[in-house]
Formats: sequence, structure tokens, C-alpha cells
Amino acid sequence: MALVTIGMCSCSPKVHKHIIKEMHPVSNETEVTVYGIGDVVPENAEVIGNVSVLDGGFTTHCSWEAVLETAKQEVRAAGGNGIEIVQHSYPGQNGSNCHQIVAYMLNISDDIEPIAMSETAKENFHDYVVLKEGDTIPCLVTDKTDKFITFLYERNGIRRLTRLPLTDVPHYYIDDPVELANRKAERNKKEYHVQIALNGGYAFRTAKFSNDISGDYKDYLKKLSRGPDFGASIRFNITNGVTFGLHYDQFSSSNAGYFYTYDDEGNYYEGPISNIHSSTFIGVSFGALTASTRNGKHMLNFEAYAGYLGYKDSAEEFGHKYTLAGHTFGLGLGMGYDYRLTKHIAIGAEASYYIGALSKVTYDDGINKEVIDLGNSKEGLQRFNIKGGIRFYL
Repeated sequence: MALVTIGMCSCSPKVHKHIIKEMHPVSNETEVTVYGIGDVVPENAEVIGNVSVLDGGFTTHCSWEAVLETAKQEVRAAGGNGIEIVQHSYPGQNGSNCHQIVAYMLNISDDIEPIAMSETAKENFHDYVVLKEGDTIPCLVTDKTDKFITFLYERNGIRRLTRLPLTDVPHYYIDDPVELANRKAERNKKEYHVQIALNGGYAFRTAKFSNDISGDYKDYLKKLSRGPDFGASIRFNITNGVTFGLHYDQFSSSNAGYFYTYDDEGNYYEGPISNIHSSTFIGVSFGALTASTRNGKHMLNFEAYAGYLGYKDSAEEFGHKYTLAGHTFGLGLGMGYDYRLTKHIAIGAEASYYIGALSKVTYDDGINKEVIDLGNSKEGLQRFNIKGGIRFYL
């Protein structure tokens, strides 16, 4: 029986309640008026407590109707007849599949005398809005568009921010429209226009090697597949941290060894070989570069790349020198972190991954030059890059 009880409890939401004013409970038939986020609460409403209806971890009965009814029951038990929702998390947010709310419990009565505005509100609330119902609300208008007006007002000692359609506001008054315009301009002002980054680091080509090559030569190619990587980028802050950028990235590696081999006709070759690889990316990016903290010191960057991906191999095999070169269309993804030392200078690190494959290469040994079609044996240019460097915010 105890297990059944535990199972039944775990299906219900978790409720937290804090009572400010003790009142007698009201009947379950009492109507509870619900004020959503942004709704204007009437003057004859006093806050008697707050209630949170949350996911208990195993909650299943957590539809919007069920959660709201649970909150109403708590309001009735506290003696109230109104509820003001100040926070609503939808399924999928905060790792929960439930609706979750935080709300004030209200007692709405004609007998309630409104509490006078605080001295701070009197000093700052010089605007007012008039609602359809005829109520005039002293407030501080924080934003106004062609369709909405947003304002801060005070009810019984509690400040509330609301946003109403202008169709619900027959009249409004803004005491200092110039100051409002300045506040809006300050909010919308770009923190930076351009970010310039200079980077250095290491890169790894990730294309697979053929199983037909020897172990020694595979080790040789592995060393050749990694090396230093240098780059530079400029990102333009288009709007709200959305960026368009230009990128240059240069990877290089080299290796040398002594090998022997047989060609297809059975001829034996022995001697030194060497390779100098380089891969160049030049392209554009689209992404987001935003501050992860309010002080703006920590910046996160996510972006996608597209552009030219070039390849060159300067080789020498058993005394014979030649180059292989080609280019293709490359794509990539990247993410980075910046720590701002000052308003204009930051240090940062980033990781990126490029993909692309050559279907043709140009062979040139100084005497013969020809284009070789690689067919199904395409040369993969995929590589993973880790870099760090300095950034300039302008």
C-alpha cells in the first residue's frame, strides 16, 4: 500500500508555497481569476503569498490545465481568489516535459485599500497609461513600438512589467519622450561593429588511409596529416550578434623518410622521399557572436563556413621532384570562446572542421604537366583545427 501511495504522489507536480498573509480557506467552488504574464492586476488585489507548481522528477499529470488547477487549489486553501502568473516554463524547457509555473496568490476584494506608491515609484513614474476599463495607471514607459507599449508599474508595493497592444490602451502619456528614445537607442546600440581575429594552432587531417599501404608508409602519412595552422578572420556584426565574416586559414605539414618499393613492372626503387603539404581555406561565414554573461567579458561564437579549399603537395620521390595541386568547394562549422581583457581586446580559442574532396589534381614535374582524374579515389581534405589568438573588437 505504501508503494502505491508513493507511486501516486510521484505522478503529481511538486508544489512550493509561501504565505505572506494568513487567511481562512475558501470553498472549492470559489472562482479564481487568472492573470497571465503581462496582464494588468487591479488595484484591489493584494498579494497573500506565492506558489510554484514544478516537475517533481516523475510527474505525469502536468498538462497546462492540471498545473493551473493545482495552483488554483493552493490559492483557495490560502484564502485567495486570484492568481498572477509571473513565470511559465513550457514542456521541453529546463529539461522537463511538464508545464511549470511560478505565481502570486491574490486576494481580490472591494474592501481592500490600495497601498500608496513607494517613494521610489513616485520619483520615477511620471508617465501613465489609460486602459479600456478606464483605469489610469502611473508608470514608467520602457518601450513603445507601432503595435505595443511596455511599462513598469506598481501595485500594492510590488513592481510589475507588462506589455500591452496599443489597441488595449486608448490613451497614454510619456513625460520625457526624448529620454525614452535615448534608452531605446542605448539598448539597440551595437556593442561592437567588427571583430578581427588572428589565430595560430594545430590541425589534423582526418581522411582515412588505404589498407593497401605498408605500416611504415602509413606512419609516414600520419605524421604528414598534422601540423601547424594559422588564420585570420574579420566578422561584421550585422544585427543582435548575427555575423557575416571573411576567413583565411592555412594548414601546412612536412615529413621526410627513406623507403624502398617496387613499381607495377617489378622495378626496385630505394631512397629518400619528402613531402610538403599545404591546404588553404578562403571563404565566408554566417554565425552568431554574443556575450554569454552580462558583463560582456565572455563571448561565444558559432558559425558555418563556405568557400574555396585548395591543396598543394610539393614532393620528392627517389630523386624525382613534382607537385600535385587542386582545389574544391569546402564547407565547415566552427565554435569559439573569447575572454575580453578590455572593451576592444580579447584572447580566445576556437575549434573548426572543414570538409571537401578533390576529384582532380594537376601533376607538374617541370617537364610534364597534366590533369589527373582521381575517379572514385578522391583526395579527402577533411581536417579538424584547434587555434587560439588575439581578437580586436571595433
